[in-house]
Amino acid sequence: MLKRLGIILLIIGLAGCLRGTAPPPLVLQYIIEYPPPERGNIFRTEELLKVERFSVDRSYTGPAMLFRKGPFLREAYHEHRWRVSPGDMVTDFLKRDLRHAGLFQAVLSARDAEETRFVLEGGGGRISRSGEGESRKALLVVMVTLLDRTSQEVSRRVVFQKTYRCEASHTQEGAAGLAEAMSRAMSQFSSQVITDIGNELQKGGR
Repeated sequence: MLKRLGIILLIIGLAGCLRGTAPPPLVLQYIIEYPPPERGNIFRTEELLKVERFSVDRSYTGPAMLFRKGPFLREAYHEHRWRVSPGDMVTDFLKRDLRHAGLFQAVLSARDAEETRFVLEGGGGRISRSGEGESRKALLVVMVTLLDRTSQEVSRRVVFQKTYRCEASHTQEGAAGLAEAMSRAMSQFSSQVITDIGNELQKGGR
């Protein structure tokens, strides 16, 4: 009896080892890609801008590439992920585009210790796919706030606050189509934010 039990345990152990040697599924990782928006005649200032890390709603944190499956139902592409979290991806590309636009003398990140007059914050965001079939779109929603720290009154530090909703239709299937469409949505968002900041700086004589 003990000999039979030993043989059974040995077979179970060997089966576990054989399963353990199977390679893990390949997970494809995506990022958004687009050239910095070209800006023509735009207002410029010698001030510095710090871009804080943008946050997203808790439902959209993490690298999952989400899409709406139906009412109250969200699904993610299997074995397809964003390379970095959506909030960090939006922050990094907007910083790059602001530097390229040249509105400010320098655009700093939240990790930089220097104090700046202007601070750009973003929150309440989501990055996902909406719609089905031919109506599928990449959806980017972000609330952006530009602050001027020189104002003595807290209520007057807000230069502007605006929620941006940018959509772009899919031209490809699956996760690759979402990444391509989201790249175009991000380009729209970045261009609009840069234009609005430039207009506010010019209007306020800053």
